[in-house]
Amino acid sequence: MGKYCNLSIIALIGFAAIMLTSCASSSSVTRSTSGPDISEYKYVIFGSLNDDGDGELTDIILMVDNVIAEKLQVVSKEKALSLYTQGEKIITPTVSVKSEKWEGGYTYITITFKDFETNQLVAVVKSSGIGMSIAHDQKLALEAIKKELDKTFK
Repeated sequence: MGKYCNLSIIALIGFAAIMLTSCASSSSVTRSTSGPDISEYKYVIFGSLNDDGDGELTDIILMVDNVIAEKLQVVSKEKALSLYTQGEKIITPTVSVKSEKWEGGYTYITITFKDFETNQLVAVVKSSGIGMSIAHDQKLALEAIKKELDKTFK
């Protein structure tokens, strides 16, 4: 009887793991405007932090900024002005994070990229995640935005 009990427990744990995995999902998308091609941009300038005072969401914004900084060269406003006069294109991102504060809610990350000089919208990159907890939602959304940025800035 002990052998069957152990098999039942293992089967139950396996079933629970499958159910938990199937309940988690993420998605991402990039929308480009009919204006400048985002691949023309090699430099980025970050503005002020756009958060709502939630430390957890601020951490996610900073993580997204770090991912962008891995893809493009970060410059100061003064250096950006100098580069612009040399014909270089500089982009400025605004990162927004919204996390629904209930279990089974979504976390949404939206990055709006604008041209530094013209303030023209270049692209919007979005991701979302839904998991088993708020922290899991945020992790999935962050992983999805990283994948989307990898595709956007090849």
